[in-house]
Amino acid sequence: MRVTEERFVNLFIRKSRRERLLHELSTPAKRSDGLSRFCHNAGELLDPAGILLEGEDLERSPAFASFARAHGGPCLFLSPDLSPYGTPMTLQEAVSQAVSCFDAVLILGNSFALVFGEVSKGGRGKYLLAEKAEILPREPRKSRVVELNRVID
Repeated sequence: MRVTEERFVNLFIRKSRRERLLHELSTPAKRSDGLSRFCHNAGELLDPAGILLEGEDLERSPAFASFARAHGGPCLFLSPDLSPYGTPMTLQEAVSQAVSCFDAVLILGNSFALVFGEVSKGGRGKYLLAEKAEILPREPRKSRVVELNRVID
């Protein structure tokens, strides 16, 4: 397990769920299944305090575009079904890759993470997590976006 993965778990996962996920990510034989399980159950495992934005159209929102411009540095692209695991790339490349594939994806940046659930019948859960609360521009009233843990309609 990389320091980045451990940091992600300690920052964004509920305390009661950290130990198991840390164990799975640190065990090569369990890493893929652990990441897949996490991405499929992210809503239950994530600490709500770290969620800046969520929603199926997250990557198209103006708030996300603003965030992405400010955080365009290198990040790691992790997927249980795609290899090589832990490919470094820019945030823009990682989001483009995540949107174009159907697999679950976790993108880890310096102070943020993006979770893309696997495409399924019920839609694809997407979450933008950040270490520090950031001020994001308000979304147009058309879409529902969680901003700084407040629902905006």
